[in-house]
Amino acid sequence: MTKLKAILAFIVTAVLVVLGAFGLGSMRGREKAEAKADKHRTDENAAATKAAAERRVEVTKEASNVHQTVSHMPDDDVDCELRANWTRKG
Repeated sequence: MTKLKAILAFIVTAVLVVLGAFGLGSMRGREKAEAKADKHRTDENAAATKAAAERRVEVTKEASNVHQTVSHMPDDDVDCELRANWTRKG
């Protein structure tokens, strides 16, 4: 009977050790996956921020160009342009 108890104790211990090893492995894997996902989100946010800044610079430059063009036009030409391009259609 003592041999049977020792064998059962050994089997139970071995099973617990194997399950514990798998549990630790899956936790490490999950942590690595979460870290990778966080880095991916950070990279995407940085790229989106850079693209938005570039668009903002381009729009500001275009607005400045329009402002300069309009300021160099005679008043009558500005009025004609506005009437031609900014009236409601239909």
